[in-house]
Formats: sequence, C-alpha cells, structure tokens
Amino acid sequence: MNKLHIAVCQHSLSGDIEKNLKTTLRQVKDASLKGADIALFPECNLTGYAGLEFHKYHDEDYKKLQEAIKEIEKKAKELNLWIIVGGYRFERNFDLPYNSLFVITDKGRLEYTYDKRLLTAGDSGWDNEYFTPGKDPITFSIKGIKCGILICHEWRYPELYREYKSLGADLIFQSWYDANVSPDEYKISGSDHGSLIMGAVRNNAANNYLWIAGSNASNRESSIGSFVARPDGKLVSKLARNKNGILIETVDLSERFIDPSKHNRANFFQK
Repeated sequence: MNKLHIAVCQHSLSGDIEKNLKTTLRQVKDASLKGADIALFPECNLTGYAGLEFHKYHDEDYKKLQEAIKEIEKKAKELNLWIIVGGYRFERNFDLPYNSLFVITDKGRLEYTYDKRLLTAGDSGWDNEYFTPGKDPITFSIKGIKCGILICHEWRYPELYREYKSLGADLIFQSWYDANVSPDEYKISGSDHGSLIMGAVRNNAANNYLWIAGSNASNRESSIGSFVARPDGKLVSKLARNKNGILIETVDLSERFIDPSKHNRANFFQK
C-alpha cells in the first residue's frame, strides 16, 4: 500500500472526438500493459481545446463526448485501471460549460469531476470566452494515497497547491494544454514560458512536499513535455515535447525527501 504506479499520457489533440477517443483507448491499453494503476491525460484531450480545435459547441459533439466517456468507463473496468480524461460539461441553463477533468475508477465509474477554477483572460488567453469557472477542489484516494487535481493555468496560483496540502493531499494530478504555437512563437516566448511553468511546478512540489504528475498535449509546438516531480522538487522523469508518449513512474510514500519547511508549514495550517 501507499505505492502507486502512474501513467502520464501525452498526445496531440484534434476537434474530432472519435479520433481523440481512439488515441486515448490505445494509450490506456499501453498504460495497463506497463503496470499502471492510473492513467492521466491532457486538458480537453477528448474534445480538443475550445478556441483552437473548434469554436462553437454543438449538441451532436456533446453527445459524442458522453458516449466516449462511457467507452472509457468500460475500458477502465476491463483493465482494472483508473483513468483521468479531459473534456467539458454543461450544467442546466449554462451558456458556457466547465473545463473539466473526469476521474473514472477501476470499477468503471465516473466518480469525481474537477472543474477548472481559474481561467485565462484578456492578453493571456481566452478561457473565459469558452468556459464557466469551477468552484471547488476535489480529493480522492487510491491505494492509500490522497490525490488532488488542477488544470493548466492554475499552475500560476501557489495557494491552490497549498490548499490541497492542507486537505491532506500527497499527489497532484495536473493536466495542461500548453501547445499549438508556431515555431517562431516558441522561439520568441514559448521556450521561456515552458521554463517558467516547470520552475513554478517544481517550487510548488518542494514548498508543499507534494508529488506532482503533469500531462500536456503534444500539438506542435508544445511548451513542456509531460513529467513527474517529487516532493523535494526534483523531476523524476520527463517526456520530450511534441511527441505522443507515455511516462510510467512510481509514487512511493515510504520514500523520504528533504523538507526544510515542514515545521513552518504545520504552523501555517493551524492558523
């Protein structure tokens, strides 16, 4: 117990839900064959990203998304594998959906849904033009390891990682769509942006003594490759940018890492 084999899955996304589903199911099977307990996928991996792969929501596509999730539920049960996939979901009377990650258990049930709370806006993006912000954190436990979820832009807010630590989380699953920029854009700003993301993530891992598993889309050009960071901030492993792939890593809570801020963190949470 307290040891978890995770598969961080990385693939390019399109606006074709059926095509994305085929890629997802193929990587899910590979993850299972490699001994994973849970597979993490990029932000919006089933639907593509609103504003890039598509620009309008259609009832037909939403039905396809629901059918795709049912297929993944079946596969999760068949393979005895937890699966976290990305898409969107509408609430009644909502004009814009949530940007969501769906957590499907090894019993084939969609048990948890996390809705992205902090959206990009203005010069930094267009999330607020396509999505409604979520409200709450979620936690769940698998093999004795308590997990939380974040999505993409939320890497900029250290209080969210601290919040999950205060809720008892050991591991954060975080999905990105930080991709699909031109080679020139990547040279001008994308490379630096990727470095900024990785620096912030590693800091948040070390500052809060958290494992962080991050999955990013691989559409060229992507800013970062998918990765796993351990509680002292060290990157355990990382995939190359712009290529489909699966990263297998083990989270073992019996391992101990340097944690110079533990005593101060405990005092902070008691306030």
